[in-house]
This record gives sequence, structure tokens and C-alpha cells, in this order.
Amino acid sequence: MSHRAAQWLIAGMLACLLITAVMDFGALLGISGDTNAVLTLLAGVVFVILHGRLALGWKRLAVFAGVTVAVSFTAEAVGVATGWVFGPYHYTDNLGFKILGVPPLVQAGYVAMSYASLTIARVILGKLGPLRGWSFAAVALAGALVMVSWDVAMDPYQSTVSGDWIWHDGGPYFGVPLHNYAGWFGTVIVFLLIYLAYERAHPLPEPAGATACRWFWALPVFYYALLGLSIVIVPLVGGVSLPFASPQNYSGSLDVLEQSLTLVAIFVMGPPVVLALARLGLDRPPAASQP
Repeated sequence: MSHRAAQWLIAGMLACLLITAVMDFGALLGISGDTNAVLTLLAGVVFVILHGRLALGWKRLAVFAGVTVAVSFTAEAVGVATGWVFGPYHYTDNLGFKILGVPPLVQAGYVAMSYASLTIARVILGKLGPLRGWSFAAVALAGALVMVSWDVAMDPYQSTVSGDWIWHDGGPYFGVPLHNYAGWFGTVIVFLLIYLAYERAHPLPEPAGATACRWFWALPVFYYALLGLSIVIVPLVGGVSLPFASPQNYSGSLDVLEQSLTLVAIFVMGPPVVLALARLGLDRPPAASQP
């Protein structure tokens, strides 16, 4: 790829991050919560396409997206139909049309956040080049933990408060069942293991050009951080309001929920961001994989 083409891709990535940052203050601009979620996730998907083109190449990127969508959609469709995977729930019409009860926008969320989470895991573990031996399993495990950290902070807002999906029997975590997080972890680690096994058989080249620069790998970390920051900012700018979409699942106050999820976002999503940025800042040269 030419240097100029790479510059255009990077400019597009920065634009996606800017859109995501603006959406953190969407309530001040009169943007509804559902529209905000759609724009944020679509910006994330475009970001993944642009960043993944340089980081993975088209073929690996297509495999990553295909495996992520196939496994996550299967898990969600089975989950909606049976309640086995995440617990009993259904999607409302907030996220648009549905296929087998699952809005396609949900798969956009899986692709965007799993890519960011996987990148954070690779940065922290120093595995940005070819994966050797069983290191891919450690990267998958770390990536799944980072991904689920987002759901721990996000799910009560999207379900209990805004009602993008509704838990039929509620749960002890602000109306969310603990079963949900086991299902999320299992789903994510399955598609990350499948993709990374493929990548191990079709290794990445050692970082070179843009992919050898710290700031390049910091960009997905910033996307993840911006989504965590939104959980802190949105209540402050009037983006969360009563009534609860599922009051039968949570009888506490909105203030308690907002303050609790702010702490969760900071202290659950914050550590992987800090560790990844610290690793990028301390490594010399940046990001080379170790055997």
C-alpha cells in the first residue's frame, strides 16, 4: 500500500474516533439514545475496516468479521429462542429490524468491540506480530475478559434503563442476570479462539511501517476508552432519564445506578486501557511479538 493511501486510512480512523467522542455528548446535541448507539457502533465498524486493513490485511479481516458475526449471531439467536446462552430475554424494536429475533446492529457491536478488545489484549501481551505456539489462547482469553468488561458496565443501561433488550426474569446486577456474563464470555472466547487459530496458521508479518508505530495500535484502545467514557459522561449531560424500561427488574434509584456504573466503567474498563497505553509508551521498539 502506498504511503498516501495509508494516510487516507488513518484520517478515516481519526474521523471515526471524533464521531465517537462527539456521541459521548450526544444528549447535549439533542441526539436520542438509540440514534447515539447506532452512530457510535457504525463509526466503530468503519474504524475496524480501516484499521484492520492495515493491521490484519483484507483476508484476515474478512475472516475475523465473518467468524465474529457467525458465532455471535448463532449465540444470540439461540439465546433469544431458548434462554440457554445468556438467560431469558428478548430484543425490543429500539435497535431496528430483527432476524430470528436479533437486530443486525448487535453484530456490529460485537465486531467493533471485539476488535478493540482483541487489540488491547495483544498490546498488553506484546503479541502484535505472528502468534507462536499456544500464545493465541492467552490472547483470546485476555481479549474475552476485556470485552466482557464493557458489557459489565454497559448492559444495565441498555436493558434495565433504555430497554434495547429486556430480561424476562431480571437479575441481581441492576436487573441483569449473572448468566448473561457467562454467556458473553463463552461466546466471545469461542470466536476469538477460532479466528486466532486461523491467524496462527496464516501468520501476520512483523510490524512495519504504520503498524510499527505506537500511535497506530493506540487508536483501538482509544475507541474502547471512549465507549467507557460515555458511560461516565452520558448521565452527566442528561442522556439517562426515567422511567426505567423494565422497572420490574430494578427497584433502586437512578442516582445509585448511575454512580455505581460510573465506578464500574472507571475501575473495570479503565485498567486494560491504562495497561495497554503504558505498554505502548514503555516498549522500545513498540509492539514486536516475542516467541
